Amino acid sequence: MNYNKNIIGGYISIQVIVTNLIFLSFLIFSLTDKNTIPLIINDSIMIYIITCMLFHYLLRQDKFSYNIPNMITNYRLIINCFILILVMNINYYNHYLLLVLSVISLLLDGADGYLSRFLRQQTEFGETFDQEVDNFLIFILSFSLIYNYSFCFMIMCVPIYRYIFLFLVKYGYISNGNLPSSYFRKIICVSMIIILILSNYLYTIDAIIYMLYVIIILLTYSFVRDTIWLYRRRNV
Repeated sequence: MNYNKNIIGGYISIQVIVTNLIFLSFLIFSLTDKNTIPLIINDSIMIYIITCMLFHYLLRQDKFSYNIPNMITNYRLIINCFILILVMNINYYNHYLLLVLSVISLLLDGADGYLSRFLRQQTEFGETFDQEVDNFLIFILSFSLIYNYSFCFMIMCVPIYRYIFLFLVKYGYISNGNLPSSYFRKIICVSMIIILILSNYLYTIDAIIYMLYVIIILLTYSFVRDTIWLYRRRNV
């Protein structure tokens, strides 16, 4: 029997949504005190709906593929959703939980990238999906520093850089070609996430805070350098 691709895509979408809801519910009920669960549920529903809408908007132009690496990225997305719930209700949770979940999300980031290469399941959708989930975690950790610890709001420039970059590409201000591989860029991005995680856990240690601002400066330099490189090649 032949099935319409839209019908199959609809079944996969429903399966993903149901699986995500089950996994998010498991995280909430297993890691939240029973007395505070009713307070958490409202935030959870709002965050999940908004997250689904945003990711649907960001990924709508990419050909959907749900392979093993993308499945891991999807679970990482749900873990990030729960981290955001935790951040918005930090008084009900242990700071150590934020550290553990953020590290798990970071490790899964390495796992899905490795598996996509090992299994030869690299796709344009998977690359974009992975980058958006990475940036989502950066946004959450940056937001947490501002929301919970009164850090300077300029920290939010870190997750915004990606969308400035995409805006410039979309309207032709810079080339849409691939950037050359750069270990410096990769090291800065990973270091940024690690320092953000440590800053949320060791927010009273000045050395960690100084390191955070140094990494932001280096990330800004990397962003400007890559933008200039693509600007010079927009008509090539």
